[in-house]
Amino acid sequence: MASKGTDTVAFYEDEEQLKKLCNFLRSSDGPAVREAVEMDKRVYYLKGEKLVNFMVEPKKGTKWPKDLPKFKTRQEAIAVCKELCNYQFMHRSIKRGKGDLVISRDRDFDESGIFTWIYEGDK
Repeated sequence: MASKGTDTVAFYEDEEQLKKLCNFLRSSDGPAVREAVEMDKRVYYLKGEKLVNFMVEPKKGTKWPKDLPKFKTRQEAIAVCKELCNYQFMHRSIKRGKGDLVISRDRDFDESGIFTWIYEGDK
């Protein structure tokens, strides 16, 4: 029998469920993001640690969507963040200067890295 934790990660292995999670994370209820310029485009980015912290323990007053299971541990959240990178909903970036980012050659999710949102929702 699978543990509750792996059930949460397994739920988010489906791309449609990841899109629902991204819609929530990119909404005004999601974690705070910063703006920068990357490849002459305005982008939104955040630190990996802030994303993981928000996923495990959302800020006070945040209503987590009922159709998305909550994360119990940091390991679950990190596993799903790796999936977000694999499905290219976000990518790792490097800060070149104030408000200036460049895409990193390192693609792996790491809490110490900076991640830029590619996913913009259904258009």
